[in-house]
Amino acid sequence: MVMTADAYDRDDDVPMSSRLSRFALGTAALFAAIASVWAFFHFTGLEPVARLQIQARFERVDTAELDAALRPLLQTSFVEVDLQAVQRAAGALPWVARARAEREWPATVRVRIWERVPAARWSGDVLLDENAARFDPAGREVGDALPRLAGPAGSERRVLTMYTQLSARLDGTPFALAGLQQDARGDWTATTADGIELRFGRTDPLLGVDVLLGPATRALGPQLADVRHIDLRYTNGFSVGWREPAAATKRN
Repeated sequence: MVMTADAYDRDDDVPMSSRLSRFALGTAALFAAIASVWAFFHFTGLEPVARLQIQARFERVDTAELDAALRPLLQTSFVEVDLQAVQRAAGALPWVARARAEREWPATVRVRIWERVPAARWSGDVLLDENAARFDPAGREVGDALPRLAGPAGSERRVLTMYTQLSARLDGTPFALAGLQQDARGDWTATTADGIELRFGRTDPLLGVDVLLGPATRALGPQLADVRHIDLRYTNGFSVGWREPAAATKRN
């Protein structure tokens, strides 16, 4: 006899012994599946975290400080680790820009760290990163090479962006910048690496660059070492403030 695929579609055509055998096999398979799922969670998910893996390129993040912040959050079973809490704890450290935490079976928590890149000093010892976010380095030395910026609350991105644009125009000239600030009235004032104050007023500082690099440079020439400030708040010109003779002599 040739048996077709639907020969035993109806249970009443199946001998009792065969039906009992199929039931026993099906029940055994069901319990085997349940036991397998239970064993998976019992022997992996409910075990403690066995490993913390950090992925980052560190220059300033204190790894011991990072480890101390994260370890208490991992004193639980693998599946119960609060990944959001881990991310928040890592992100609260001064030099961490952001963090991402994830599980890796069977018992590893991986945390990826993006470190802040300092871009400027802001109104003293607070720093700005490259995204204009303020952070406090907690007294850690970052050197004196960073530009010094300042402005009203909430103006960090505007001032950093203007500094970046203005600095790009003035780098390699006698007016390479060391700092920039905007006061509460909106007036822009820059300071060069040689200590010359550039007064741009409330207009876009970039509009004064052509006057600064053209007529001002030609007129002042070798006298730039004696210049205290250059006022660019004029429509078609500029004015100059001179250093005190003693200060100019000491500078030379």
